[in-house]
Amino acid sequence: MTIIIGLVFFLSVAYFSYTFGQCVAKFSRLDKLINKKIFGVAFLALYINYVYTNQAMIVDVFMTALT
Repeated sequence: MTIIIGLVFFLSVAYFSYTFGQCVAKFSRLDKLINKKIFGVAFLALYINYVYTNQAMIVDVFMTALT
């Protein structure tokens, strides 16, 4: 059950980072030069990199909050 909750949380935050990257592109008017989806993918890559590099700490915090 913990894995399912963690996976749902990871995917929802990943989708948020993707759409937030598109919003940043739109509000900064950089979408006229570069496609919004490229910004979304860049923000998604930054999020995945953050989660990967801090993986042990995230798992520890997630497990202590459930017990």
